Amino acid sequence: MSVSELLGRVSTELNDIAAQVERLHPLVSAQSGQLAANDLHYAQALQSFDYIEQKLRCLAGYLDDLSAGAAPGWQIDPHAALAAITLSDLASRLSGQNSSSLSAAPSGDFELF
Repeated sequence: MSVSELLGRVSTELNDIAAQVERLHPLVSAQSGQLAANDLHYAQALQSFDYIEQKLRCLAGYLDDLSAGAAPGWQIDPHAALAAITLSDLASRLSGQNSSSLSAAPSGDFELF
């Protein structure tokens, strides 16, 4: 696989995660009014939440720029590294497989924390 293609795929995944974090902002903000005013740790946690989104977007942009600058001939074998990805749909997207071609296996347990 070309290095440019792989970097682009990782960049896309990071942008998707950042968008998911951004969609959670209203949920977190709805609880923040009184708690943030009274609890310094809660206010810092809210700031950290926003900072995570910003970092994800910055890393995605960084990888996207690296992808654009990578020489077309640069190749990499991602299979060994993909073995460490425990989320099958993520591994599928990073490897270039169509997610719809995956079997409809159960995705795992749901755990509230």
